[in-house]
Amino acid sequence: MATSEPQESPYPSTLKKNLKNRHLLMISLGGSIGTGLFIGIAAPLSTVGPLGTIIAYLLAGSIMLSTMLCLGELSCAFPHAGSFQHYALMFIPHPIWSYTIGWLYWLSWVLSMAADLTAASMIAHQVFSSIPIYILSLIILTVITCVHLTSVRAFGESEYWFSTIKVLAIITFIVVGIYLLYQQYNQTHVLPTFKTEQGWFPNGFLSIFVCMTIVTYSFQGVELIGSAAGEAQSPQTVLPKIITGVAFRIILFYVLAIAVLALVYPYGTTHDEISPFVWVFNKAGITFASYAMLFVIFCAAISAANSAVYASSRMLWSMAQDNLAPKYFSEVNKRGVPTKGILFIAIIALVSLFSKYIAAEKLYLYLVASTGQVGCFAWIIIAWCQYQFRKGVNEGKYSKDMIKFKSPLFPWLAIISITVNIVIIVGVWFGESGHFILLSEVILIFVILSSYYFFKKRKVKLDNQID
Repeated sequence: MATSEPQESPYPSTLKKNLKNRHLLMISLGGSIGTGLFIGIAAPLSTVGPLGTIIAYLLAGSIMLSTMLCLGELSCAFPHAGSFQHYALMFIPHPIWSYTIGWLYWLSWVLSMAADLTAASMIAHQVFSSIPIYILSLIILTVITCVHLTSVRAFGESEYWFSTIKVLAIITFIVVGIYLLYQQYNQTHVLPTFKTEQGWFPNGFLSIFVCMTIVTYSFQGVELIGSAAGEAQSPQTVLPKIITGVAFRIILFYVLAIAVLALVYPYGTTHDEISPFVWVFNKAGITFASYAMLFVIFCAAISAANSAVYASSRMLWSMAQDNLAPKYFSEVNKRGVPTKGILFIAIIALVSLFSKYIAAEKLYLYLVASTGQVGCFAWIIIAWCQYQFRKGVNEGKYSKDMIKFKSPLFPWLAIISITVNIVIIVGVWFGESGHFILLSEVILIFVILSSYYFFKKRKVKLDNQID
């Protein structure tokens, strides 16, 4: 049996540390700038209005920063490709927590990948209209899978350039938006405000919490830095600088871009463009830029799907290492790539081909809604693990020398992060289709918990047979 041979034994060291510092920087920066911002922004703008959207993104950004600080402390002390799933096994008493968040997070990334493949294919279809969307999804999926089967450095390089394109696009959009506002002021001598005809918050202030799933979905992916730390060349040196700097840059990019968009893009606007960002460029009369923005959104969708393969394959590998998934997925090839996990994920992501039967726009929204809540749960686990780790350090269970990066405001940062994420999860249940989301989550949790006991029972039986 291949896994019994020493050279192919699936230990953490078999994952090659081939990610450079610049890869980590752009993976963490670009990981949270995806289709959630470029396409998904239209939903909160129409639901809670301009001011409500900015508040929602500020709130989500603050929680993201808290989570990054907590994760930074853990990742510097214990660099591991499994990230918070592995930390849950270390610091939370029962392994069922690690099993549950591991499989939930894995599934959310696979579904997110399907959503991003659908988004990318919708854009590509505008250029190659003779090719069906589901065929385009299959082509893109094949290319991304081949990149990941090559090496982790191939992923790092591709993500570096995708992230660079996204960041430059946001900066360009902010400049164009400010120019439009300046032009509008010169013509009317009146600056637009965030107030709508229905007031500051068209559907009430509490509606902010109802739309938080889509908003937090925009930021999710930033925790990917925890997984990447396990394959980085010098994580303990570079992570502290990246985490604090990147978190503030992301909040700045998001809030500035959304503030400009909210002022230029009137509340209740209807248009045929795939994104409000494209609408703004068209309004500015920069037709070429609007096509370029479509290319940027296409890159963002590809980048997000690219990150999804990485995150889900490493999560599956980590769970197999921790005996929470079949050992089959812990095997890697000579280049340190978990090929079997990547191929399995690619097969599951074929759900994006359902665009043959469901309108692509609806399929995208269904897939996004199904993943947003899991990200909040993952952030809760990260904060909980950091709380447990620091508490253990203070009680003498762990050496203080293990803390290479110290998260501030202990224990309040973790407590606030946990509390607000719980409020966001519960708040979504009171929104449109909230009862359906709640029912889906209950069924999914029940299936995962049931599978845990089945998996552990089967493992004990196999162990007894080997003995």
